Amino acid sequence: MRSLELKRERRTRGFGLMPAMACGHTAQSKDEDGNPVCVICAGITPDARREAAKPDLEGREAKCTCGKTVPSEVGLAFFKHQEDLETDSFYCGCRGWD
Repeated sequence: MRSLELKRERRTRGFGLMPAMACGHTAQSKDEDGNPVCVICAGITPDARREAAKPDLEGREAKCTCGKTVPSEVGLAFFKHQEDLETDSFYCGCRGWD
């Protein structure tokens, strides 16, 4: 369990656990004023800069485009809560990170 905690710490170092945003994604960065922002939706919807209440993820799974599923949590890379669908989405790194 400790290695999972260390991985999570490395993934969020300098930012802390980023909050859920109104667009459905977890914030991936901060703006020039230090406010969390979803870089996926920035410039597309004002919801990219609006924090949302943390969604209830109990019993939910997140699915990558490659088909891999894991328990949903806001700390997953590019996580998006999709309350109107059976699964949430995230990116597992299957196609690389660059």
